[in-house]
This record gives sequence, C-alpha cells and structure tokens, in this order.
Amino acid sequence: MNISIVVPFYNEKKHISKVVEDVLGCKLPIVLVDDGSTDTSSSYLKKYKGGNVTLLTHRVNLGKGAAMKTGADYAFSKGADAVIFMDGDEQHSPKDLEKFRGVLEEKKYDAVFGTRNYNYGVPLIRFLGNKFTSILIAVLFGIYVSDVLCGFKALTKKAYKAVRWDSTGYGVETEMVARIAKMKMLFHEIPVETLYHDKVKGVTVLDAFGIMFEIIKWRFTL
Repeated sequence: MNISIVVPFYNEKKHISKVVEDVLGCKLPIVLVDDGSTDTSSSYLKKYKGGNVTLLTHRVNLGKGAAMKTGADYAFSKGADAVIFMDGDEQHSPKDLEKFRGVLEEKKYDAVFGTRNYNYGVPLIRFLGNKFTSILIAVLFGIYVSDVLCGFKALTKKAYKAVRWDSTGYGVETEMVARIAKMKMLFHEIPVETLYHDKVKGVTVLDAFGIMFEIIKWRFTL
C-alpha cells in the first residue's frame, strides 16, 4: 500500500525541521504544506526538498482544513492509496506512524483516528472540550470517537473522496468524523502519544463555539 504523510503547518519554525527529521526515518513520502507562514518556516526546509519530501506553499493563510486538503489532493494525485495527517508542532510522535501503517495495510478500515494519552499533560480545558465534542457527536451522529479533535488521523483514498470536507479551519477533524458517521464508514482508533510544547496554541474558545455550531448544522445538512 502506498501511504503518504501530510503535514500542514503555519509559523512553526521552532518545530517543523525536527518533525521532518523524525518522520524521514519512516521511509514514507512526506507532503509538507506551508499555510502562508510569515515566520520563514519554509526556509528551514529547503535542505529536505526533493526525493521523499515535497513542500507546497499557500501564499496566504487559508486555515488548517484547507492545508490538509491541499496536501491530500497532491498525495492522491501522485498515487497514494492512503494519507496520514499529523501536525507540524512536534505534538505527535513519529513512533506512532507504524501503528497507522499497520492498521491501513490490513485494508479493513476506511479511517484511522489517533486517541491521545491524557497522561502527557493535555490541558484540562482541552480535555473537557474534547470529551464534550465526542458526546455531542455520539448523540447527533450515532458513533462515539473518543478523541474527535486529535489531528493525528488517516484516510484511505476511498474515504477521502467520500468525506472531502468543507471546513477550512480547525473544524476539519470534527467534520471528518461527522461525515464518516453519516456514510457509515469503518474506522479504527489507536492510542497515540502527545506532547504539548505550547499550551496556548491550537483551538481557542471561540474556535470551540464555532465548531459546536457547525456540528449541529452538519446534523441536518450532510
């Protein structure tokens, strides 16, 4: 099975080089998507371009969902059978990529979702917000995914074509789960290690309220 890793990032000059260094050891094609960074993140990646690493760039910041779509479209156009999404801030451990690859190569599941280990310092507000989201998805869509908001996810080509999301921002992971639920696609959850280097980054309270509104809307529009 041809599997590519898609890494969207925005202003991650502190972390993105280390992410690439770590992921290179997995010997899988890597598609990096610079979502309009203003901190010269991409300049740190020039030495990796070519071979197994592709760098795509948005001229302006379009949002995480848009960057993920750009990377996935490219990977599938180049012959990938599945993609694994991971964040560009060193939050995800490359050691867990083998778990994703193992499940994908079984060819039983349309999607694979990472489930974070909450012993690794997940901020309480994120833990509570994530659990509320999981419960809301369960009530409205009939499936329970224990870590809806985790960005460490994988989709087969078939699943990507079916769930190709509209969200451009942080709602992308939730929309992905909602669409998979509506289409009754098979998914599998795997435990992943997560390390928080910056507790103020990521989904804000305003983002969270926006995602809640979108979940209710998707219940009637998807």
